[in-house]
Amino acid sequence: MVALDHDEGPLRSRRPEGDTNRMNGRLDGKVAVVTGSGGDIARAIALRFAAEGAAVVGTDIDDGLADGTAAAVRAAGGRMESLHPLDLADEDNAERLAAFAQQAYGRIDVVCNNAKAARSGSGETTSPDDWRFTIDRNLTMPWLVTRACIPALRRSRGSVLFIASVSGASLGTGYPGNVSNLTAYATAKAGVLRLAVALANEVGPDGIRVNTLSPGVTATRSTLRTYGTPGTARHDLVSRVALLPQKVGRPEDIANAALFLASDEASWITGSDLRVDGGWHASGGAGPATAEDIATISAPS
Repeated sequence: MVALDHDEGPLRSRRPEGDTNRMNGRLDGKVAVVTGSGGDIARAIALRFAAEGAAVVGTDIDDGLADGTAAAVRAAGGRMESLHPLDLADEDNAERLAAFAQQAYGRIDVVCNNAKAARSGSGETTSPDDWRFTIDRNLTMPWLVTRACIPALRRSRGSVLFIASVSGASLGTGYPGNVSNLTAYATAKAGVLRLAVALANEVGPDGIRVNTLSPGVTATRSTLRTYGTPGTARHDLVSRVALLPQKVGRPEDIANAALFLASDEASWITGSDLRVDGGWHASGGAGPATAEDIATISAPS
C-alpha cells in the first residue's frame, strides 16, 4: 500500500498541536526519511520529528505497523507519507523510497536508518543463510538507502543518522542477553559504526553530515519479548545493567537524541557515535549488577 496525500500542497512549516513547550520548530521545512517506521523507536522518532516541523516519509515491511505510525503522526497534526510494504534489502526498493520521498515533498534533508532484522546464533552455530540475512538487514540495507538518498542530500546539505547499537562497540560480560547468540548482529552493527565514519569522510565536503546513535537496552516490544515485562525477575535484573536511576531506556529517549543529531544544533557534528544507554558502556558493560546478576541475565530464557 502507498499512502500519498496530494492535497497538502507544497511543503511548508506545519507543526502538530499539543505540548508547545516541546515543539520549537527545530526541523521546520525539512523532510525526514525514517525507515523501519513501524518499530517502537522509529515510531517515536517519526512523532518527534513531525512535532518539530518535519514532513516525514516512512517505510516498513509490515503494513499494519507502518499504517499505525502514519496514523499516529497525522492524529497529532503532523505530516507523514508512507511507502509500504517495502523490503529495503532490495536495491531497487531503496531507489523507490528515495524517489517516493522526493515525489511527496520535493526534497530529502534527513535520512534516519532504523530498519533492521536479525537471526541469532553463535559464530559456530550461525548458518551461512542466517549470517547473510543479518548482515544484509543491518549493514547492507541502511547503506543501500543512504546511497540512494545521497544525491538529494547533497542538494539540501542534509544529514544521515544510523541507529546502531551498543553491541556494535562492546559485548562485555554485562551485555544483557545471551552474548553467544549476537555474533552476526554485533558484527553488522560494528560495521555500521565504521560505515558512518567512512561516509562522513566521503560526503562531508558536500555538506552532508553522517552520524550514528547507539541505544542500550530500550523498552520496546522486541526487548520485552526477550527479557520479560516490567516487574518480572528477568526484566528487573536487566534494568540494573546501567548507571542511572532510570535503568531501561524509553523509545522517546532515543528519539530525543535523534532529533538533536538531525537538527542544525548538531551542524558541527559528523562521523560521531552518540551512545544513549544509561551509562552501560561507561560502566564497562556491567553497571551496578553483580556477577550473579550477569550470569542470570545472560542465561537463555
